[in-house]
Amino acid sequence: MNKDTVIKHYEHTLEWVQSLTKVTEEEWRSAIAEGKWSMAEIIAHFVPLDEFILHDRLKEFWNEQALPQAPDAHEMNQQSAERARKEERSETIGRFIAVRTELLQEMKKIEPSRWNASFLIGQTELTLSSYFEGLIKHDLHHMEQIKKVLSTERR
Repeated sequence: MNKDTVIKHYEHTLEWVQSLTKVTEEEWRSAIAEGKWSMAEIIAHFVPLDEFILHDRLKEFWNEQALPQAPDAHEMNQQSAERARKEERSETIGRFIAVRTELLQEMKKIEPSRWNASFLIGQTELTLSSYFEGLIKHDLHHMEQIKKVLSTERR
């Protein structure tokens, strides 16, 4: 996956999340399926992940040392979901847009040649290309969940 493809995806997510300001409050707050999160919780859980990538990954990729493992995803997700239940939709979307925009700006600064340079996370060897490919799959999984709910509800 090349830099331009990654940049385009991240730009698209900004527009897409912004479009969620048009869903009803009920759609925003209701679980997308039995035992699943709401749209609010899904969008909120991207924020700490993007912050981690921005502050603890992107700025450390080139230090020639193995990067630390990510924080506990379950705990991070629980905290972000809890916050989403308490805050206004505009705040959740605003936080997403702010951190994703900053992440996008930092990605744009990376030389294209570095996208295929290897680095380690723990014992796993990756490239920026493969790293962001995994993150994009995660984004797309949740985007599809939301799109499916919205298309079902609006029939």
